Formats: sequence, C-alpha cells, structure tokens
Amino acid sequence: MQAKTSVRATNCQGCAIRELCTLGRLEPEERALIESRVRERIFHRDDVLVEEGKISSFVRIVKVGTVFAYRRGLDGRSRPIGAVSRGCALGTFGIFDRPNPASCVALKTVRVCEFPVVGLRETSACGSKLLAHITLSVVENFAALTSWSEAMRLPGVTNQLAYILVLLADANKASIVELPSHSALAELLGTRRETIARALGALELAGAIRRHERKRCEVLRSPLLARLPQGTR
Repeated sequence: MQAKTSVRATNCQGCAIRELCTLGRLEPEERALIESRVRERIFHRDDVLVEEGKISSFVRIVKVGTVFAYRRGLDGRSRPIGAVSRGCALGTFGIFDRPNPASCVALKTVRVCEFPVVGLRETSACGSKLLAHITLSVVENFAALTSWSEAMRLPGVTNQLAYILVLLADANKASIVELPSHSALAELLGTRRETIARALGALELAGAIRRHERKRCEVLRSPLLARLPQGTR
C-alpha cells in the first residue's frame, strides 16, 4: 500500500542512533554536506518503506520501530525473510541504479531518516567517503539477513522462535523488545498463531524470556541459546 507519512527536519548531531547510522559514521564536515537534505519520516503499520524490484529514489535509515523484509518467491508470493535492525540503510541499491532485492514493510509505527539518492551521488562524486560507508552498509545488511535463515534450520518451532528472539534483540540493540504480532511471527516461521503462542508460553515457563505489558518482552540471551541443539558440522 502507499505510505501515508509525516515529514520533519532532523538533527544528526543529537540523534540517538548516530553510532549505528551510515551518516553518523561520517566526519562532521562531510556530514554537513548532506545534512540539510535529511528529513525524518514516519511510516505506519503495513506501509512499504522500499519495494522489491523498484529503484529507490531515497535512502531510508531505520531509527525506531519494527520492519520486516519480504522476498518474492518463484511462485510469486512474498514471504518474510527477517527483521531489519536499527541503523539499517534501506534503498542503497538505488545509488548504483539497481532495484531493491527485497521489500521492507513496517510492522508498527516506524521512524526513519531519509535523503535523496541524487544528493548522495553528487556528494560521492565530490570525493566524500560516503560511498564507502554506503557499500559497508550493504555488506552489513546482507550479513544480518543471512542470520535469519539459520533459525529455519533448527528443529521445532520453539527452538526457531528462541533463535529469532535473540536476533530481534540484536536488531533492536536492546534486551527488551516489542514483539511482532503472533501472525507476523507465524508467517515468518511458516506455522500458525496458536503454535507461536504455545512456544512463547514454553519459553516463558522455562525462564528464557520475561513478558511485560503491551507485547514487550525481555530476551534472556544465555538461556535461549542454551536450549538450542548442540552439534558440529
């Protein structure tokens, strides 16, 4: 669906995710070259931040909120392949005039910083290190998404969910995360909502997670990883 968003100016200097952000890694004088073009944009549930197969006109860096990446299969159906972490730059393939390899969709209200691809190309042409940082971001995004495929190789939905909860905590850079809906988690793991509810209950009973109000969950990394099957290649 078309995103209905609000836009406002942003302040890179005071940003809470500056250390995670592609722009934040730049030297102040280089960041100043494009900071005036940066805008904060708010997306709402089910809004599409970038669309698979399309060339993005903007690069969008996730500041707050949960975003799932979707990839279209050979049967034409889009399926979730993982969550996008805070500080992740979306639409970077547009800088190279290449289409997005996946769609990214807001699971709840999401705030991003966005800047036009044209401006990034102009800045890079002036000898800025921005292109190097963008390339690094592409590499980091790919590495992060490959981790989600590891969860699918584990036996049993409860073990898969345990692994995913750790990945969600890593993506949010926090031990307390807001869980996606049971429907979203079920779609990710190819199961039913009822199975997700039972698996979460089992993990809570085992002391591997602590549930909080409003779908918030404390992820206890060590107990979650300890319950996973151990093996060697």
